[in-house]
Amino acid sequence: MKKITQFLIVTALFLCTAFSFGQGVTRSSLGGQVTDNNGEPLPGANVVALHVPTGSKYGASTDFDGYYRISNMKVGGPYTVTISYVGFEEYVVSDINLQLGESKRISKQMVESSEALDEIVIRANTNNVFDS
Repeated sequence: MKKITQFLIVTALFLCTAFSFGQGVTRSSLGGQVTDNNGEPLPGANVVALHVPTGSKYGASTDFDGYYRISNMKVGGPYTVTISYVGFEEYVVSDINLQLGESKRISKQMVESSEALDEIVIRANTNNVFDS
């Protein structure tokens, strides 16, 4: 009985090891840093990658240091990558192709937009509905 138990344990370990080596990289990723025109990081910039043949969208926002990473992207392409941030001109790059296991780097120093944002006016009414 002891030999059967040992045999089952060894077989189970062998199978687990074989299955773990059978797993491989099947996707790609995209990453980089987004900065302003002075080289300072832009936290919260939006990065969207569109897989043109399927219409699949992948997205991320930059962290405090302006870095982003989009994982688990389909291999191939072409992709269209759009980087945007309020007050800066949108950056679009097309015909990006990803290889199996590749981590492509797209970093961008954004250019300030010459267009002014519209004015927002907030008005409040001083009537208090809780007065008796």
